[in-house]
Amino acid sequence: MDSAILRTFAQRVVAAALMAWSAALVAAGGQAPAAAAAVFTVKQAAAGKVAYAKSCASCHQPDLSGDSEIPALAGTAFKEIWGTRSTRDLFDYIAAAMPYGAASLTVDEYRAVTAYMLQVNGAPAGEAELTAATAVTISSLLPAPSPR
Repeated sequence: MDSAILRTFAQRVVAAALMAWSAALVAAGGQAPAAAAAVFTVKQAAAGKVAYAKSCASCHQPDLSGDSEIPALAGTAFKEIWGTRSTRDLFDYIAAAMPYGAASLTVDEYRAVTAYMLQVNGAPAGEAELTAATAVTISSLLPAPSPR
């Protein structure tokens, strides 16, 4: 095919995709379309809950609420700090720095704790396991705040 024809075709495909996205946005009442695909499994999050209780809860509290000196890992504080960052950023940070002073969990435990934190913050579980390379913007996995 001629490059001009291919370019025109590509422009039409992009235009159609933008129109479909705009229609979805209008249909959703001006809110963003549905969240991205799930990036962890129920089994991973359950294992993460166990690892979190063993290695993280003593500082970050059993309910992930943190305290005056230790940051919360759930709720508004978590979303403000991590919402624009990726699941890989979160995993990398946890694996490199936690527990404080002794990064001592296995890679699978770090992946599981990351999955558990995402689940506690409202991200749905799915069929695919979270990997160290998974890089999805965290806010795209979490439910949108309710209108006031």
